[in-house]
Amino acid sequence: MKVFMIAGEESGDIHGSNLIHQLKELVDVSLYGTGGDNLKSLGQEQYFRTDQMTIIGLDGIVSNIPLIFRMFKTLEEKLDEVKPDVVILVDYPGFNLRFAKKAQAKGCKVVYYIAPQVWAWHYSRVHKIRKYIDKVLCILPFEEELFKHEGIDVTYVGNPVLDNMKYKFENRSEFCKYFSLDENKEIIGLLPGSRRREIFGLLPEMIKASKHFDDNFEFVVAKAAGVDTNVIAEYTDNSKIKIAEDCTYDVMKYSKLAWVCSGTATLETALNQTPMILLYNVGLLSWFIGKMLVKTKYAGLPNIIEGREIVPELLQSDMNAENIINKTEMILSNYDKYKKDIEKVSSKFDQIYPSKKAAEEILSIV
Repeated sequence: MKVFMIAGEESGDIHGSNLIHQLKELVDVSLYGTGGDNLKSLGQEQYFRTDQMTIIGLDGIVSNIPLIFRMFKTLEEKLDEVKPDVVILVDYPGFNLRFAKKAQAKGCKVVYYIAPQVWAWHYSRVHKIRKYIDKVLCILPFEEELFKHEGIDVTYVGNPVLDNMKYKFENRSEFCKYFSLDENKEIIGLLPGSRRREIFGLLPEMIKASKHFDDNFEFVVAKAAGVDTNVIAEYTDNSKIKIAEDCTYDVMKYSKLAWVCSGTATLETALNQTPMILLYNVGLLSWFIGKMLVKTKYAGLPNIIEGREIVPELLQSDMNAENIINKTEMILSNYDKYKKDIEKVSSKFDQIYPSKKAAEEILSIV
């Protein structure tokens, strides 16, 4: 099978490579397109790399117009040359929806893996999806009904974060021993995000709040990949808080409760069945623009999936140590309820192996 895959970001390279791994279990694959190291290792003939394609904001688009035109022209030419059996577009909607139009015009079958989050913003994209995409493989349970309602051929395949959820420690005892934690104390996990702006905005208030619970809990900060340990240590040096590297999922799994930066980490924490508080704090301009564009009632994926607030959300000025303490005590005082709610989210992803199911769907339509 000749597969032409467009992954434009690091996450797309990871999720796309997991999908190709599974597809290779079913059929011989020749791989072309764009990606990063993971897809390259699977033999992808790469015309552009993800580090070239990560273009952020209006300024980034304007300054990279020549590159964008060159990418479209080159990739169109390669479609004619390769004549793929299927074009798989992974996330990256600004580019991929435009490329879908060109691929379809050349008679290619087009599959979209990790569909654009039209439910959050830019709902008008459903018209392009209906027109140019043969099959949508969505990753959130409620998306399937939404796209079906719009007359789009769609299958829910589960969430690809499940493919990457690996643990360093076999049990809580090992985890506690490694980080010199008191096993008799419960753990509160701190997940301040992967961007400096997120860490600077959230971690100081997390540290302040932790002091309120100092005697009763152990605290562990999960350092995201790519974050300099010294950035975290600036805040934790004068405290008992431990820094955990390369084991974020262990922190999620072995914590009684987690304080989590808004984003994919909230869903990952839910899949580990750990109650949490969602924290979010950005610059005023970003907040204003976000409020204008984003149409969802809630910020956190667990709340969006359930359609109600099962995870307390502390946004902007509400995100402070005092409120973190109050919400933590609220959860601890009614812990079974919050645990049950978060397990309900997790159950919607049970026994679904995203890359395997996506690969089977792609094979069936080709």
